[in-house]
Amino acid sequence: MEKLIVAGACSVYDLTGLKKAFEKSGYEVSFVDAPFMADIKIHDFPETEEIVYTARLPENCITVPLTEFWISYCIKNKCGLISRRALEASRSKRFLYDLMKEKNFDYPEIYETFQAAEKALDDGNRIIVKPEGLHSGYGIEVLGSDRRSFLAKYIEQAGNIKNRTLRLMEIENKGVMITEAVEGTEYSADCFFNKGRISIVRIARKIITVINDKPCAAAYILLKETDEEYVKYSDFLEKWTGMLFDREDISFAQFDFIASENGRVVPVDFASRVGGGIADLLIQSGENVYASAVAGEKVFLKEENEKPDQGNLIQLHYLPVVSGYIKNDDYPLFPGVTHIFKRKGDYVISNPSSVGSRIALTVVQYESIHKTENQLIDDLLLGTDYISTEK
Repeated sequence: MEKLIVAGACSVYDLTGLKKAFEKSGYEVSFVDAPFMADIKIHDFPETEEIVYTARLPENCITVPLTEFWISYCIKNKCGLISRRALEASRSKRFLYDLMKEKNFDYPEIYETFQAAEKALDDGNRIIVKPEGLHSGYGIEVLGSDRRSFLAKYIEQAGNIKNRTLRLMEIENKGVMITEAVEGTEYSADCFFNKGRISIVRIARKIITVINDKPCAAAYILLKETDEEYVKYSDFLEKWTGMLFDREDISFAQFDFIASENGRVVPVDFASRVGGGIADLLIQSGENVYASAVAGEKVFLKEENEKPDQGNLIQLHYLPVVSGYIKNDDYPLFPGVTHIFKRKGDYVISNPSSVGSRIALTVVQYESIHKTENQLIDDLLLGTDYISTEK
């Protein structure tokens, strides 16, 4: 069997099931992750497969990256079966958007000058200022005409982002982009590409709010394969994935995209890895969605999970709207599977575009929440009742 190294293994769960799925597809796999992940606990799923913690892989190995660190490693060491096109799109949103334009897919309009961005604001449109080469929501600011005076400040900030996380991931901030803010419903999805075969790993609809001009995922709703949205957007995902990878590639693919009321379906972010921050949600589905995509058939965590689904699951994020120290950790959590990240005395930063800013999360049945999205968001935002802004 062909040997693969799955790098970034701490990011997924049920490695035994994933290993069996790869073996069924003709691959012998081993699992590795970076040394700085050794003491980080992402989920509570009991693992039996060994993860080797290392920052160096054997020469000429075939690597499937699951995280940003290992994308950087594959770019630097040329050790993945991933097209240069997909790797470059993982590191440059401009490249991604230009590629989408070239292949006749929809894409966000880029404002090439300060004056063009100002005109868009004057015309009543919202715009986004973001670093060109950073992943996910890092450094993104959204502003409308009422925040026009902040444009120059946000451009300067986006161009100067440097921190420990970026150094660890070996990610370079390549400059600043200003684009249209595509209005609509945002989704997150993972796919798997295996030598021409494309599988959907999962699709989730996001509930987005904007805090301090930063877009924030307040919740993820896991879609079922029978949901109309899932069926509709699977076709787009397969076409985008097929365009980015070459025939002999092996890789996961993560997309963020927005569907507007006027029919636009616009990819806004991509990386050749899996999406992060939703392991709790996926585990509660009872399925190893990664193994299912690799094997081409359903892989359940336990036999009793193989039963009719009762509805959609939602992962709720409790977020700080101010920076300070937690003074009250009796959070107003919805009843469900809970993961608390911050306790009394911990410092929190009101930077909600970062997964690390979450105070807690809960996974529940979506149908059990009898609230509008705005009411739900109000329940998830934690302020001075829980956070002290004084030292």
